[in-house]
Amino acid sequence: MRLSFRTGRAIARLLFLVTLGGIGGVKSAEFNLRPGQPTMDRQMYPFTFDGGTRPLGFTFGSFDPRFDTRDGQLLLGWDTAGLVPTNLPPSRYLLKRLRLTLTVASDGSFEYDPTHDAVWTYATNQPGYVADEDLGRPVELAGAGFRGGFTAATFLENSPYGPLGPISGSNISIGTRNAHAAVHGLDGALMDISNNVGQTNSEFTGEVFEIRPWAVGQVEGLAPGSPVLEGTPMHFDVDLEDPLVAGYVQAGLAEGRLRFFVTSLHPAAQSGFGGVGAYPLFYLRETLLGTAPKLELEGMAVGDDDTDEDGMPDDWERFYFGNLGAEPGIDSDLDGESNLREWRAGTNPRSLASVLVIRDFKEEVGGVSFRFGTAPGRRYEVETSGDLKGWEGALGKLTFPEVGVAEWVEEDPRVPPVAPGVRFFRVLSRE
Repeated sequence: MRLSFRTGRAIARLLFLVTLGGIGGVKSAEFNLRPGQPTMDRQMYPFTFDGGTRPLGFTFGSFDPRFDTRDGQLLLGWDTAGLVPTNLPPSRYLLKRLRLTLTVASDGSFEYDPTHDAVWTYATNQPGYVADEDLGRPVELAGAGFRGGFTAATFLENSPYGPLGPISGSNISIGTRNAHAAVHGLDGALMDISNNVGQTNSEFTGEVFEIRPWAVGQVEGLAPGSPVLEGTPMHFDVDLEDPLVAGYVQAGLAEGRLRFFVTSLHPAAQSGFGGVGAYPLFYLRETLLGTAPKLELEGMAVGDDDTDEDGMPDDWERFYFGNLGAEPGIDSDLDGESNLREWRAGTNPRSLASVLVIRDFKEEVGGVSFRFGTAPGRRYEVETSGDLKGWEGALGKLTFPEVGVAEWVEEDPRVPPVAPGVRFFRVLSRE
């Protein structure tokens, strides 16, 4: 597409292109996974030294300044190698549905809250505190981040929690866990959310920040505010409409490992010495009494076959259209891009909201800025040219301020005052 704007000196034109490299020998597979239990699960709490062998796991928050605010976290993992082809470009994994189900092991210890609560409803020790308007606290799902040299491949059920300070110290475990709940930050990278509510510990320099959970636990047929009973299934339907979240899942399938965290900020206070807390308990895969966590995952690994020779892989057409009848030059969702161009850009040809188009273009004193739609599993680069012949990387910063939207802001020390009268930019979408 071509976009023009007028400056005080000249007409500057911006050209946005999409490029995609071909992949040879990719085999396809439609998958519909329902493994009976996780490959691994792990209680991430500093004082559960048997965290990988426990039959029950819990989630709760602590406002003791010596601990992470999201103190009791639960790691769940499924290895998918052998069930889904691995080592494909992440964008080749088209996702239809991903649900995790945990079964509650505590009996009425917490109330059902099916909605996300804003961070300021927890920050009782912060000036911005606001009261929570509904009963209960949600249980939420996030991705998994690692530190201490660990990765999803190397962090196991018996791996160390992380370095711990002395019990008598002022910082026993703030920000030290080797595996932690994480969501995408503004820069698109995973960030630790263990202390998004903040800390009163002077050694902690972070600030309060809001998060967008990937799923909030839902209980079918239960009224909000009701006690959640033992044996109740709680479902987490992962938000695959968010390209960053879907991209995380795609990357996990390419590696053959899916890892998720379940977390909440229920109070950790005990009802008495040795009593049951006011937080959720869930059955883990080691249980002999309850139901282990479950995964349901549906999608397609797109192969190279293009039997109708229309430039669009057969699997891609079947996933989105149900057959091979899609015409490459037709704009099926009326978003301004043809089916063929949507395949090349990695966008959804059946969704008006999923399209690589430029939005909110601005020219300011320090340079230009613009936004564009994103797709799961893609990397984006911005290049610039003065003549449409020689291209070079444009100097700027890429962020993701909204779901499915990227923003690029020029940060070129040469601009101004040496900017040419006419400049062209292009956005490259890569697998």
